[in-house]
Amino acid sequence: MKRLDKICSVVFLVFAGVIIWQSLSVPIGNFGTPGPGFLPLCVGIILALLSCLLWIEANLAKTSAPPVPFFPERGRWLSVLLTVGALAAYGMLIEFLGFIICTFLLLLFLFRVIGGQKWWLVFTETILVTLATHIIFKVALKVQLPGGLWRI
Repeated sequence: MKRLDKICSVVFLVFAGVIIWQSLSVPIGNFGTPGPGFLPLCVGIILALLSCLLWIEANLAKTSAPPVPFFPERGRWLSVLLTVGALAAYGMLIEFLGFIICTFLLLLFLFRVIGGQKWWLVFTETILVTLATHIIFKVALKVQLPGGLWRI
């Protein structure tokens, strides 16, 4: 695992370098008036820092840990496929049903079917997250979200 972490850190460091290099070819601006290169520059710097931390961690590790399987439990592929299907359905239905209803149904499905949480927790989380995202995007950021059939 140490060797793989080192390789991964170098690959991401090179990728961060390319991002930083390309972001410097467009105006960066400043914190008050960011330009088109501001966000890519910040992302590249953060990626470079994280790559360096991974390199340091790999060098400080005493022993190499055995690789962890990608899906430790059997049958997790079904959950992945159901999640992808739910996200695809969300993308197709959001214009028709609207943001609030579609988001509510998606979260309900993910929390109960995929997450296996208790119903009271599912409804509480679903209502809170749906309302929070609606307030953040529609009210605070003034993003035009699809209203759907009922225009909510």
